[in-house]
Amino acid sequence: MEYAINVKLGIAPIAWSNDDLPELGGETPLTTFLRDAKEIGFDGVELGNKFPKDKKELSKILNDYELELVGGWFSGNLLTNSLVEEKRILLQEIERRNYCNSHNIVYAECSNTIQGKPLGLSHKPILKEDEIKQYAEKYSLLHEFAKNEGAILAYHHHMGTIFQTAKEVDLFLQYGSKDIGITFDTGHYYFAGEEPFRELKKHRDRIYHIHLKDVRDEVKKEILNQDKSFLEAVLAGVYTVPGDGVINFTEIINFLKATQYEGWIVIEAEQDPKRADPYTYSKMAFNTISDLLKK
Repeated sequence: MEYAINVKLGIAPIAWSNDDLPELGGETPLTTFLRDAKEIGFDGVELGNKFPKDKKELSKILNDYELELVGGWFSGNLLTNSLVEEKRILLQEIERRNYCNSHNIVYAECSNTIQGKPLGLSHKPILKEDEIKQYAEKYSLLHEFAKNEGAILAYHHHMGTIFQTAKEVDLFLQYGSKDIGITFDTGHYYFAGEEPFRELKKHRDRIYHIHLKDVRDEVKKEILNQDKSFLEAVLAGVYTVPGDGVINFTEIINFLKATQYEGWIVIEAEQDPKRADPYTYSKMAFNTISDLLKK
């Protein structure tokens, strides 16, 4: 499909089967996701736990479905690991993805996250400014290492983690090297109480990867008012796909077109597949975003 800018549309498997909540789509085979993604029209897919760990098997199954590997999540532990140890672990994943001609790593610090724990979101870890500075400096060295190995780290701000709010992301980018950038995620910014379009404009030059998901505002308010956990929020349906929530994607896509963004735009909206059919909702998202991207 021809778009006004040089982008490709990808999809994450999380709507079909959720790695953090195995009861959501745990019985759904990987092949169902790949078949649906191809049939809907997506150019590529992000990784999930059901993908083969062996790089040759991974490459084969992607080729079988004529889908590119967009990249995908990497659970970082840079706060607790030494830089040497984190490099060793990261290199294994870089080599796997490079083999499949994918050089994007969606990196998120998970050593102290509460995103998978039965804790209210008010318990999220918080770093002092000097701790953010130290982390950003350490991360910058990891980013440079990855770059030299043929990969790009795109840090993922995420609910329940050290970088959730706009201020936290701002400080991280301020204290890190000018080369580091982020995975811009509309849903996580909005859930955190931020205005995604404002953050997009602020950090446009530091955006290496994009996740688009929408938010059901009434669910968000209930979760925050009752201080429920991130996983409870997912089960309650806080996230949905673009075109089914409250975020204005027209202004976001128009700005990306005006600033000639190049790269992947990925739909990534975790929902209960029994309540929100993955094919139906992902097709809705594909149509919504591809229509906005057209000339």
